[in-house]
Amino acid sequence: MNISYLVDRSAVERPQAPALLLDDAAPVTWERLAERIGRLAAAIAARGVKAGDRVALLAPNGPAFLETMMAAARIGAIIVPLNYRLSPAELNFQLADAECALWFVDESFAGLAEATGIEVPKVAIAPGGGEHEAMIESAGAPADLVPVTPNHTLGIFYTGGTTGLPKGVMLTHQNMLSNATHVAPRMNHRPDDIHLHAAPMFHLADLGGTFAQLLAGGTHCFLAKFDAEGVAGAVERHKVTTIGLPPTMLDMALRGDAAERHDMSSLRRINYGGSPITDAVLKRAFDVLPCEFVQGYGQTEATQTITLLSAEDHRRAVDRPELLRTCGKPVDGVQVIIADPHDRPVAAGEIGEVLVRGPNVMKGYWRREAETVEALRGGWLHTGDLGRRDEEGYITLVDRRKDMIITGGENVFSTEVENALTSHDEVIEAAVVGVPDDQYGERVHAVVVLRDGAQPDEAGLQAHCRARIGGFKIPRSFEFIAELPKTGAGKVRKAELRAPHWQNQDRKVG
Repeated sequence: MNISYLVDRSAVERPQAPALLLDDAAPVTWERLAERIGRLAAAIAARGVKAGDRVALLAPNGPAFLETMMAAARIGAIIVPLNYRLSPAELNFQLADAECALWFVDESFAGLAEATGIEVPKVAIAPGGGEHEAMIESAGAPADLVPVTPNHTLGIFYTGGTTGLPKGVMLTHQNMLSNATHVAPRMNHRPDDIHLHAAPMFHLADLGGTFAQLLAGGTHCFLAKFDAEGVAGAVERHKVTTIGLPPTMLDMALRGDAAERHDMSSLRRINYGGSPITDAVLKRAFDVLPCEFVQGYGQTEATQTITLLSAEDHRRAVDRPELLRTCGKPVDGVQVIIADPHDRPVAAGEIGEVLVRGPNVMKGYWRREAETVEALRGGWLHTGDLGRRDEEGYITLVDRRKDMIITGGENVFSTEVENALTSHDEVIEAAVVGVPDDQYGERVHAVVVLRDGAQPDEAGLQAHCRARIGGFKIPRSFEFIAELPKTGAGKVRKAELRAPHWQNQDRKVG
């Protein structure tokens, strides 16, 4: 099924219900949204774009993002959402790699688009106007929905590029619909929900939830630029019921007193995930926000969602706090095993690689056949994540395989050390990497962000860790910086932190 049908269905079943809530205009009904998407699809086709052609999108969160994405999908074109936080050179690579036929660019990113040097026909998006709006107004009849096969590519979603050049993950209409049907019931998406798009829509951390919300027929509202005041104000203004945030954004939303000054009582659920969360951030979220919490674990290659730690699991964690260290259980329709290096399941409690199988798993990497074969060998998606499963089926992630540190023959999982460091009152964030060491091969190296006014104290942090983790895991060297480098999804770019230490040396990954 063409994923754009989800809008058509709501237009028939709930034509006058609000589909979009806007800050500066009347709500857009489902009937009106379906008409606008259909007319934009016709205008895109009139530009010569056909099924299988790539349509790029460089825009902040907003109605135009959703309309353009669904319009391209409607005619069978392939969407290529672009990360506006990337450099011109990085965008140049992705646009050239995807060979896009048309490029929708928000006016605020016109300079960035120009700096890429890529000559792709552009459509300007502007609030309340621009060429995007003119195309909708001038188009004739809405374009018919193009039928698609289960293997038809919906979009190319470039990975964060934490190592090497980013890879374009090809996700099909079936991948996205499967993910939505897996997630919507487990997260209890409802037609009366009002979902705030606060995390970037170009990333699957938000986009995966977008389609689950479309499946449920709920209402959408948007935050173009993220900050704590903006989130709290939008929740109060639109009576928001659900938000999805990576832990770094959740932490930012809780800093200061914005969440306490605004009426947040409409909030029913916050979904968090995409990177590890600290105990301190989670505790403050529980204390300040009057709602349920759901944690998700996934990858772009799995259309984002593999496991969920449900709202009920969070309630059980009052008596069983160890549950909050897990990422929950696989969603219905997704099979997960913890495997040894030969892809054989290991026993409960043993550490192995997380392998995934299901209709949500990607078609492959765009024009990278060898890497596709490697990632999907044996019919399983090899996530590169190391984890273990307990007797009840809860999965705990211990590290990325490439981030595991081998020091003096001992395996050190960086997340365990990071948890010890961030439990210190003066530490906001920490990233732990392995760096060369003449004696041990690698040593544990910590990159730390301190709270304002705190002074670096390596000995104090080592003593703090010594009470919580084994001696061989304690960082032997430190860097103190103002901010950790992150991808658009909020994941720390550990390769960037490691790189200066490994110049002219090869790092062997265990």
